[in-house]
Amino acid sequence: MAAAPCDECGWAAAGGREGCRARFDSFLARDFSDAHYFRTHRLFVDTYCLQHPDQFCASGKSLAAHLAGLGWILAGEASAAVGPAKLHRWLNGARLLDKPDLPKRRGGITVGDLPAEAPPSEWAEAVRRWAESTWAAYAPLHATARRWIAEAEAGL
Repeated sequence: MAAAPCDECGWAAAGGREGCRARFDSFLARDFSDAHYFRTHRLFVDTYCLQHPDQFCASGKSLAAHLAGLGWILAGEASAAVGPAKLHRWLNGARLLDKPDLPKRRGGITVGDLPAEAPPSEWAEAVRRWAESTWAAYAPLHATARRWIAEAEAGL
């Protein structure tokens, strides 16, 4: 009998949302136990959260944290390990943001496609490809993400 897919990211052999989350959690544990893997920690987290928005992007503010953060990192303007400090400061406190409609399909690569046993350099490349696939799936929201980035940069 085949494992159930994840109902959020579509990973076919996930074992449901719970199995997908378990894989995510195992990679998080590795991030915090090995600095070589932590170098892509925020890129990894933002990507997973955007593919699982029911859990991690419930509000406009949480969507902004992950979508603008991912865009900022992919543009090479923030650390893939910790993300953009200006975005963190901008989102700190009571900030109300409208949450736009999200795409139904959230990228062709999932956490299930990541090579669990890859050395850090190969891991980083795989996470980057996954992040780029997810960012491309969110193309209808790129203008919104760029507006949030500009507001965060300006401290508005």
